[in-house]
Amino acid sequence: MNPFVLFLIYLYTCVFSPVTGYPNGKVTSACRSMRPDHGHTPQADPIHSINVDKTIFNPGDRIKVTLSGSRFDGFLVEARDAENLNGSAVGSFSLTDKRISQLLTCDGIQNSAVSHTSKERKLQVEFFWVAPANSPKHIQFLATVVQKYKIYWMKIPGPVISQPNAPSVPLKNPSSMITVVPPSASLHKRFSSAGCGSSKFCIRNPVSCDPEHNPECFFLSFRKHGQSVLVEMTGPGQGNISFVLSHDQWMVRLLSFLHFAGKST
Repeated sequence: MNPFVLFLIYLYTCVFSPVTGYPNGKVTSACRSMRPDHGHTPQADPIHSINVDKTIFNPGDRIKVTLSGSRFDGFLVEARDAENLNGSAVGSFSLTDKRISQLLTCDGIQNSAVSHTSKERKLQVEFFWVAPANSPKHIQFLATVVQKYKIYWMKIPGPVISQPNAPSVPLKNPSSMITVVPPSASLHKRFSSAGCGSSKFCIRNPVSCDPEHNPECFFLSFRKHGQSVLVEMTGPGQGNISFVLSHDQWMVRLLSFLHFAGKST
């Protein structure tokens, strides 16, 4: 063949071949890291979430898993031992819609991950996770979501589900998760209800009280602060006041009750 023609073919291949990553979802090479081979830095704050239909499971149970959020092109979902998130995928998945989801074999474990089948935009995907006979006591779901080639979130943490009567998941490094600021460095003035219902979630008793002006106001608020959550809590009394973060369903029901009783805003 004419060398000039060969050069043109080579030039066309190098310049015009599309860089598409994994539009077909065959991402088994990324099973362990869950990182797309896109050459870009992942986004910091997730805008997608993972939900499950129950938080207590026994080996053999089927757990419905839903990934949803702003429109996205691709995804990878796995279940891992909540006490060893860098380990292998655990259990297996089954599909509800083979048009948009497919099963992958990760670390030699068949059907242990789910990914997309095409770049068709999605708002939500659903599938089932089946707990293996030798399942760890606690399982956490992780998701990597690709919105566009350069925009993706990696290892978005999902809910932790546990076997009955399993002990609580131990914190790997509690000091790295919670920072206590000395009161003298932070409390220059009273907390305020400003922003309740818009920039922060608040629970107040009496209803609609403002701790900045009412010392008898029981007040608890949460708002995003960089990569952390800023908690404000105050109230009258001679002892201590506290709150609890828990995956326990009783605590969830209690919080729902307080939300209603205190008419949080």
